[in-house]
Amino acid sequence: MTTLNIEGRRVQVDDSFKSLSPEEQERTVEEIAQSLRIKAGSAANRGFMPNVNQGIAESVGGLVDFINPFDRPHGLNPFSGGTGSAQTAIERGMDAIGTNRAQGAPQTLVESFGRGTGQAAGAAIPAGATVRVMSGAGGLIGNIADDAAATLNTPGGLLTEMVAGGSAQTAESAAEAAGAPEWVSQSAAIAGGMGAAAVPYAARMTPSAIGARQLGRAVRSAAIPYTESGAREVARTRVQELAGGPARGEELAREIANGSEIGLTPAQITQDPNLLALEQTAARQSPELRERLNARMDGTTEAAAGNLRDMGGDVTEAQAFFATRRQQARDRIDGFVRRATNDAVRPVAQRSEAENSARVSEQIRTAEQRADAEEAQLWDAVPRGVQVSTGNARRVANELIQATPRAQQNDIPRVVRDLLGEGSNSGFAENETVGEMHGLYSELRRVARSAMAGNDQNRNMARIANNVADAILDDLGARGGGGEVGRAINEARAYSAAKHEIFDRGTVGRLLKRTLDGDEQINPDLTLERSVGRGGTSGRLGMEEITRAADTDATQEGIEDYLRSRFDRAAFKSDGAFSETGARNFMRDNRETLDRVPYLRDTLDEAVRTQSRAASAQARGNRARSDMDNPSRSSTAAFETAAPENAVDQVFKARRPSVEARGLAATARKDTSGQALDGLRGSLADYVIRRSGGDELSGRKMREFLRVPENRAALAQVFKPEELRRFDQVATELVKADTARKPTRDIGAVSNRSPNRLIEYVARVVAARQGAKAGGGGGGSIQTAQMASGRVKQLLGNLQNDKAEQLLIDAIEDPELFRLLLTDPGQIKLKAQQVNRLVPYFTGGLATRPEEREAAQ
Repeated sequence: MTTLNIEGRRVQVDDSFKSLSPEEQERTVEEIAQSLRIKAGSAANRGFMPNVNQGIAESVGGLVDFINPFDRPHGLNPFSGGTGSAQTAIERGMDAIGTNRAQGAPQTLVESFGRGTGQAAGAAIPAGATVRVMSGAGGLIGNIADDAAATLNTPGGLLTEMVAGGSAQTAESAAEAAGAPEWVSQSAAIAGGMGAAAVPYAARMTPSAIGARQLGRAVRSAAIPYTESGAREVARTRVQELAGGPARGEELAREIANGSEIGLTPAQITQDPNLLALEQTAARQSPELRERLNARMDGTTEAAAGNLRDMGGDVTEAQAFFATRRQQARDRIDGFVRRATNDAVRPVAQRSEAENSARVSEQIRTAEQRADAEEAQLWDAVPRGVQVSTGNARRVANELIQATPRAQQNDIPRVVRDLLGEGSNSGFAENETVGEMHGLYSELRRVARSAMAGNDQNRNMARIANNVADAILDDLGARGGGGEVGRAINEARAYSAAKHEIFDRGTVGRLLKRTLDGDEQINPDLTLERSVGRGGTSGRLGMEEITRAADTDATQEGIEDYLRSRFDRAAFKSDGAFSETGARNFMRDNRETLDRVPYLRDTLDEAVRTQSRAASAQARGNRARSDMDNPSRSSTAAFETAAPENAVDQVFKARRPSVEARGLAATARKDTSGQALDGLRGSLADYVIRRSGGDELSGRKMREFLRVPENRAALAQVFKPEELRRFDQVATELVKADTARKPTRDIGAVSNRSPNRLIEYVARVVAARQGAKAGGGGGGSIQTAQMASGRVKQLLGNLQNDKAEQLLIDAIEDPELFRLLLTDPGQIKLKAQQVNRLVPYFTGGLATRPEEREAAQ
């Protein structure tokens, strides 16, 4: 339901009234007024002065009725019908002498102020006389009388009471117009009356002789804090006093205007000890405020962490991007290694070393067989039937036999003793055929070779055999080269000597040598290993001797293929990995041999070079991959593989965090979407939070971390200068929050203004009137009035400060309100939103500034 006040009468209507248009609402009010037969008052009965007159009648008549116990009929009243109401009698008297008196309730705020002023004026005169009489009574009545006497018995006191009365009536009318209950209207009247409570003080300080103009100016100046914006003035004065004066207040107001990153209260922003004390005092006085401040303080840590995290993004986005970049790097490394490996030369042997050795051995033996055949042909060409002298052979043989000691006579080959020795029955004659002489020659050469073979060599026998063989050559004419026989023999003999040099001596001789049983002393499969495979000079000589003995393509191919096989075995490990050391050692050890085969040498050199390059690429690639995947070596790997909350830890474990952070930032900036860099920012912000206390964020720890040059340099790789300043700001505000938690000094009450004396008098009058009604009249009415007077006096005394205190308490959490209280009102022009913020705290404002009331509504 909605309550309307129509000509002083309250009428309840349905809530749908609010939804009507202004024109419809006006028509509805007129219809209700007509139905109630209410006549609109004439213009002569409206306005300020008619309501002043009516207020005087009500006030004077009310006081008479209050002290007259016989105005109404009751059992103890000697007047059967009662004496009647004095207020009614006064109103009739005014009407009789033509005094313009308002009819009905006030219609406007101006009329309400006039009605209240008249009531106060009518009550002030008898009240002043009364308190003079009762001022020495003592007790509650005496205290009230003392206060009231000091105020009302002055011209200023009378003026004050009139202003207070006007304010009270205005506030009560405004409350009634809003449809408030009766007790709310009465409370509004009391609070409105407070608007002029300082006037007595101003009156006492102003000489009665001053002119009315000066008195009015003094009254107006003293009444300002309690009229238009009384609560604000009380609160402003209190805050500026605590701040150290208006100038200091302006300075602190500018600090508050800068705001807070983490939701600090205005006092916490300023860090002023008195304002912090005000905040803690207000929190102790208001449990609700204390709970909100505690929650707010708990939220500063979360707000600080949130502000820092807001500067970054999702770290997993950065980790995903870094993973992609690292995989791309791996692919590039693999491609580089693959190309180097594909370009590397690796000579491949067609056959095994044993196969190549057997093949070369076969070529040597085939060559020997061809040499034997050619030698036989040459010897066959010697005329074997021709008779030649045996003198030289027999002479040398016998000299050797005679010169040989008896102990070494067995060293003389038996065939020498039998064919050439003196006294031999079957020996050669003075002349023998070439065939016989060559046969003995060949045998002696064989004996000499046999004597030098094996482990039990007989050099003396070999010497004797060779000397006799040489003597035979002299007999054959071969040594001198004379005659047909000598030439044929020398040719055959020269060939045999060459053949002997090739096949019976050196490397080939060793390869072809047989045991006494006729077996090969060296297995053909080891032919190249025992010759070319020795390396160095031995290998070169072996290759040359084999090539001289069997200079064929098959021999050459076998040797080269064998060398390729040996290179592969030296240069590559069993797992196929290239060994540059082994390859270069092979090339060094076999350089003389390889110089005999330039094409193969160049091929192997190219293999070493390309394989070394491939191996180097492989090694570098492996190292790069290893380092790239090793969190202890790669901040990127550490960032990617770590848990999101620990992604950036490796940066600050490094000797130079700024360098590590620069690398991460360079990689993150390659992400065109910007998510990687945002994720890196978020990770760094999280790290700062963890290093600063985590859930229990400490501004001191954060400030210490930010002051380390390398830490700040690392953050600077990712955050802009203004963002770093925001880190500093958050740290500073966290320090302020920590300071705000510490106990402060005692500054007394939130609002330290004491109740005004006149308010106590107002309390007595108003409470006595209401108490008398509650007491039912008579002696009980007076006792009840006194009790109510004391109670309401206390209530009204508190109300004076309650509004200011409420404003101060609200300002504790409201930066704009707090800033307005710190600022000298003469220095600023309030904005509409600031006025709206202050209007709820105005006490007398409804009386003097109806436009602000409309703005507030």
